[in-house]
Amino acid sequence: MARGQKSEGGAEDIKLQLTSMIDVTFLLLIFFMLLPFRSLERKVAAFLPKDRGLAKTKIKLDETTKITVELKRTKQEKRTRVKLLDQEIGVDEQGFVALKQRIAQIAAADKDLPGEINAWAWVPHQDVVRAIDCFMAAKVTEITFVGAPDPGKGPSGPGDPNE
Repeated sequence: MARGQKSEGGAEDIKLQLTSMIDVTFLLLIFFMLLPFRSLERKVAAFLPKDRGLAKTKIKLDETTKITVELKRTKQEKRTRVKLLDQEIGVDEQGFVALKQRIAQIAAADKDLPGEINAWAWVPHQDVVRAIDCFMAAKVTEITFVGAPDPGKGPSGPGDPNE
């Protein structure tokens, strides 16, 4: 009887083509058997607690070393003081020349170190851009900024006489 024709009882004969569905099922089965599930678990970095129950666990994250630059200037002074790694290295032009040399030395030893700039509120934008230029000259491209409150809204930095 041809497809689509009705049989004697009036019902249509339908034959399922299972061969292609079985082929696809076996291909999927083989694919998932060969897929390395375990390698994905090793790549995920998770800081999970080691204890059991409801006890709180403190997690210590690895702190990466950064090249920190602090630019200080108060409302009364007209010069920007430059600090690198908590050591004052100079003022204005002299400070930025020394900053460029020292960042180049540090970056030559470890090329993957990120940079961090902490500029007080009264520091002009030009000096912040000069600090960025010092990082870029040493090929340090990962730079973060530490925010400071607006002038008059809070201290411009630690030990600000304008508090």
